Amino acid sequence: MATKFPKLLWIGTSFMVVTSAGLILHHLFAVWHGDRRWRARYGESFEILKSRTSVIPFLAILQGRQTLEWKEFLRPAYLGIALFVLLFWWAHPIIIRASGSIGW
Repeated sequence: MATKFPKLLWIGTSFMVVTSAGLILHHLFAVWHGDRRWRARYGESFEILKSRTSVIPFLAILQGRQTLEWKEFLRPAYLGIALFVLLFWWAHPIIIRASGSIGW
């Protein structure tokens, strides 16, 4: 949901306003409907879990309901992803030049 607002500001058309509003409402409905289904399925266990979390990113951490464990971010898979992103960031100009020289 948070990614819709910057796109709205960047494009700024009335179509983007309607699209952003529709997507935001869709996400809010999905949260409500998902909570309703989980509550029906798991009852009190879901309510306990819901009381410790938040739909808004990092809100539960700021309110002290959760703690942020930094060691969770130190995993071999994340290192691989970081190296992959850095490789393509470095190779991006080369890829652009190479694709521009292809004659179709």
